[in-house]
Amino acid sequence: MRDEIREAIRGYYDVYFGIGEVYEKLAKMHGLTSSSLFVLQIIHQYPEQCTQHFICEKLLYPKQTVNTILDAFERKGYIFKKVAPWDKRSKYILLTPDGQQYADGILADMLHLEETAFLNMEADERTAMLHGERAFLKQLTLTMNSLEHNGTDRA
Repeated sequence: MRDEIREAIRGYYDVYFGIGEVYEKLAKMHGLTSSSLFVLQIIHQYPEQCTQHFICEKLLYPKQTVNTILDAFERKGYIFKKVAPWDKRSKYILLTPDGQQYADGILADMLHLEETAFLNMEADERTAMLHGERAFLKQLTLTMNSLEHNGTDRA
């Protein structure tokens, strides 16, 4: 049974890193890294609530990584920062008109890629994939919570 589980884990890694490779190729087509692609996607998707802290929380990226990406986007004129009225230390990250046009083009390619992949899957395959991913996430989270609570000793 343990060998079966370990083989399933290896298969999962193949899929996980394979998906990452596809997004990395898409990003490179547009002169980006996958990290900057996903930061751009978050800025585009959440224009009314996007701060550096929000991006870090959504993507689980370090503050320095996000800051470097935002600085590059700002230098290119794709974003600007606006002081948040509720906290002068926080700044909203907003797309400039050029940034909106830039993001629209790149994210249209990303959406096309994702929609085409989903459309080419059977409905039951999509459902099974999402169900399986959610079940896996739930079990990973429960096990991680247990490790955090009890230390790293494994039974």
